[in-house]
Amino acid sequence: MNGNPLARAEASLGRPLARAGVALALLGALALVAGLAAGRAGAALASLAAAWLFLSGLAAGGVAFAAVVRIVHGRWATALLPLAHATAGFFWPGLGLLVVLVLGARSFVPGLTAAGTGHHVLLGLRLLGGSAVLFGLGRWFVDGERAGVEDGRLRARAIGYVVAYAVVLTIWAFDLVMALSSAPPQAVVPAYYFLGAFLSGIAFVGLVAAVRDVSGPDLRHDVGKLLFAFIVVWSYLLWSLFLPTWYGNIPEENELLLSRWRAPWKALSIFVMVAVFAWPFWLLFSEHLKRRRTTLAIGAATVLTGLCVERFLLVLPSLHLPGDPLSLAVGAGVALGAGGLFLVGVGARLPPAAGAAPP
Repeated sequence: MNGNPLARAEASLGRPLARAGVALALLGALALVAGLAAGRAGAALASLAAAWLFLSGLAAGGVAFAAVVRIVHGRWATALLPLAHATAGFFWPGLGLLVVLVLGARSFVPGLTAAGTGHHVLLGLRLLGGSAVLFGLGRWFVDGERAGVEDGRLRARAIGYVVAYAVVLTIWAFDLVMALSSAPPQAVVPAYYFLGAFLSGIAFVGLVAAVRDVSGPDLRHDVGKLLFAFIVVWSYLLWSLFLPTWYGNIPEENELLLSRWRAPWKALSIFVMVAVFAWPFWLLFSEHLKRRRTTLAIGAATVLTGLCVERFLLVLPSLHLPGDPLSLAVGAGVALGAGGLFLVGVGARLPPAAGAAPP
């Protein structure tokens, strides 16, 4: 196999898409440097944090999906596993982006400067140490799958990864979501976050499977049912966040939700609820529609788009950042750069599409 990631990404995604990913990654690097130079470090790094939460969560969730399939002996999903394994391609690039976030954390994490160097060091140890363990376990599991490790040992690796997944994504949710808000912490947020990351992993696998037609109608039906089930669970956790806050009616707790129900965030909040729940719930309700490539692709793409926007809603409204055109341009460029890095990293590990020349 060619050791050049770009060559492998071109073989899998096609040259235009792979090179677009490289161009976006370079754009993101330039936007980050420009934001730091122009005094917009908060906007740049907050946008990077939101994009990182989505992309790293998707990568971790994709591997978690493969691990759960291995644990429960889900032979029905065998054709999907190479697509799920490919999300591990973002692990090391994601860890590199996390180093940037930790180094610049004082620019966007409230109170971190006043708390002193010790708190900053602890933040870095939690995020970087936990993420390195999670990503290392994930690559260990994926490499074992590809090497044909004996089933019992592979299941042990899968169990270890799933446990680490829940613990480490809880740390991400605490340090990069809950710590940004002055509102009292909501205990359901970590579960809501890592369940959403798992859902994004399923949606990514379903989208690629539908676009590449690697699954027949029966497998698409199974993926559609799984996607449908987890959008319901995601919606239940969102409701679990809303309902106690509503009936408790404590001003300090209300602020967490009310800040996302005011302009300019209200329209985005409505979009997320429609994109992740209402639209795919209707679209994937019918057995006939779940068997169709187009329907599954549209439903999965809509869920991914909604979850991406939702990650920004988890981060940005808590920070009260300036909304001037320069801040918006810097934030958008940084987020697109992270997306380009994900595209190349994951594309380099995706199996080549049918009919493509090997790298």
